[in-house]
Amino acid sequence: MKIDKFHSNYINNAYKTKDEAKKGYVPGSTSNKSTVEISSQAKELIKRISESEESNFSEKVEKIRRSIQQGTYKVDTEELADKILEKIDSERLESK
Repeated sequence: MKIDKFHSNYINNAYKTKDEAKKGYVPGSTSNKSTVEISSQAKELIKRISESEESNFSEKVEKIRRSIQQGTYKVDTEELADKILEKIDSERLESK
């Protein structure tokens, strides 16, 4: 369904309270300030991720990107097929 300007106005107004619909706004004070706190567990997780072996991930991606651009990227089709079949087998075992 395409929502054109007419319909979008109707949808926006449908969720407004009576005061909002009449005046276009709700009186009262507003706050321009928001705060977000990150837990110590989340900070620790971020630290672990950045220190993990996966930190070399962007280097691997860059290497692959360069080889694709140079036309030297080769896919081992047998290895790819083996991994696909392994994934299918593992999903079958999990679904049982």
